[in-house]
Amino acid sequence: MNFTVIFTNALTLIAVLNPFGNVPLFIGMSDGLDKQTRKKLQNIILFTAFCITFIFSLVGEFLMTKFYRIGMDELKMAGGLILIVIATKNLIFPAAKSSTNESISPDEQVKKAIIPLAFPILVGPGVLTTALINKAQTGIISSTLSILIAFVIIYAIYVIGSYLEKILGKLVLYILSRVMQIFILAIGFRILFSGLSEAIKIYNI
Repeated sequence: MNFTVIFTNALTLIAVLNPFGNVPLFIGMSDGLDKQTRKKLQNIILFTAFCITFIFSLVGEFLMTKFYRIGMDELKMAGGLILIVIATKNLIFPAAKSSTNESISPDEQVKKAIIPLAFPILVGPGVLTTALINKAQTGIISSTLSILIAFVIIYAIYVIGSYLEKILGKLVLYILSRVMQIFILAIGFRILFSGLSEAIKIYNI
């Protein structure tokens, strides 16, 4: 078990999860909620996101290879392209701040926030593909540890999110979010080139 690889994969997941970009969205969508309800929403979002990522890392490869006959080289190329498109889109066209309807009850607000914030905003195709590739390359134990480490760090960032916004300011968080997108772009190209390299070897191109 290579802990350097595990930690590197965890950092890759964190970059794709983009907490510095998603925390302001969470703050915006939970605006008007009391402290207890906001904490409940935060825990549900992160637990849902963790479960989706973990379960897909376990069964995703089986679904891809058995049902859709997709090889890892093809998955890497597709995953790399997804990350490149997501990062490029977010760099050029940043998502607008979401608004909430203050007239709805806190419970309804929680329900309305879970789906976009847990999936697909926090956990999207890029996160799922990255988790799947990590599992295929390092094994189930290492990939699971990477996911756990990533979400523990993400949880800590969400816990101090409101304080981060007050201390650093929205501009600094925005800049950090854009820096994350550059890392995602680089990771996407790395995965894409790795898939192309494997495809060239397999098909003797």
